[in-house]
Amino acid sequence: MDPVLVLAQGTLATDPGGQVRTRVTVRNVGDIVAQYRVEVLGEAARWSTVVPQHVSVLPGESEEQTVEIVFRPPPAPAAPVGTIPFGVRCVSLENRDVAAVVEGDVVVSPVQGLDVRLRGDGPKGARAGRFRIELRNTGTTDLSVSLEVADAAELLRFVLAPQVVEVPAGRTVPAYLGVQARNPRLFGKPVPHAFTVTYRVSRSDRAGELPGTFEQRAVVRKGWVVLALLLVVAGVLGYLWLRGQGGTVDLRTGRPPPVEIESLEAVPGGVRVVWLRSPYASGYGIQEWTKGVTGTSSNGVDDPDQTSFLWDGLTEAEHCFQVRAVAGEVPGAFGAEECVAVPSAEVTPTATPEPTPTAAGPAGTPFEPQGWYVRWGNFPQDDTANAGAADALVAALQAAGALGVQLKSSADSAAFLEGPNGVPNTVVFTDGLPDEPTAKAQCETFRSVAAQCIWQQGAS
Repeated sequence: MDPVLVLAQGTLATDPGGQVRTRVTVRNVGDIVAQYRVEVLGEAARWSTVVPQHVSVLPGESEEQTVEIVFRPPPAPAAPVGTIPFGVRCVSLENRDVAAVVEGDVVVSPVQGLDVRLRGDGPKGARAGRFRIELRNTGTTDLSVSLEVADAAELLRFVLAPQVVEVPAGRTVPAYLGVQARNPRLFGKPVPHAFTVTYRVSRSDRAGELPGTFEQRAVVRKGWVVLALLLVVAGVLGYLWLRGQGGTVDLRTGRPPPVEIESLEAVPGGVRVVWLRSPYASGYGIQEWTKGVTGTSSNGVDDPDQTSFLWDGLTEAEHCFQVRAVAGEVPGAFGAEECVAVPSAEVTPTATPEPTPTAAGPAGTPFEPQGWYVRWGNFPQDDTANAGAADALVAALQAAGALGVQLKSSADSAAFLEGPNGVPNTVVFTDGLPDEPTAKAQCETFRSVAAQCIWQQGAS
């Protein structure tokens, strides 16, 4: 006959990392002495202990044995949360078909735990510094943490992202903080600026502060002044020596180093590319291509202090970008590529602007570039200040030896994009090239004349 089990407590409660005990009474309603094995069933079996695990029970309802069961859930954040059902099974060692099960619940209470630390990725600088806020959830429930930053002296500017951080249980999530001094210092010793990061857990009274320090350095350092003087002296001596040798001096601009992309912010139908400023740049070139699609597109920025560019008109796909610095007429090498998935843009019906006749050709005449083509440049037709720029580029390309250079309006072709607010562009291009290698070679040959050229495939 099956044994009779009696559980002292049907519902138990404990915290993660704690323990709770209960007892099970085993009775033998048979006619002979029985040997039983007692075990815990369910998820709680992994963190439970049965003492003793084997019992010998005499027959009779007055005879019984008591077994103690200890539940020890793991500490946070590995502990389960909520009601954990379990079963206690008593099985005869002589006959496995003789068994009984009693059920109960262990309620593991949720625990909140948060470890917040401020780390300096670049806490010193003449203009700005970078910090990282690491939020580690050491509890068993997800947390929503809001962040704020301020300095009492109001001498700093801050950029904090994100300002509300969702931290899952057992995970570590970073937030990034940029610090910039309001007033740059030209000379002098480094000056520390203290600031405070405040964090608060939503729906809780848990909060705290993290002190931080940004060390502002002078723009011009003493060592730089000494080095500049030494370089000037060396240059003068070298010039005098070359003049004494009767030679000539050929000074060439070196290629600027690669530019690192800081972030890609995808928006519907576009991407904002943010890069680190290069002290050697007079402008920047941005290159874009779509994964799985042949061909690249290029754009340029003439302002050396501009470190972001919104590239719109992109398809829903994964797009990759590279940025390089341009020093005068000398382009640098592209930095490492960065890719991001671009969501589709919401299509808003707009009125189609009437094409404006320009010097590029008669308006309204449909045209599509044939074969592979090289686009040398785009010139907005409403830019009266640079009205002759397109013709000047054509003349420069022809003077350098380029053949088949044409002018067309983007209003006459689906392959050419129009400018902001639907204003057509005057497009300088060469088409009819047989394949991609030929188009690429054509672009690279005359890149010194048209630095932002790209090659693409037109109508076959």
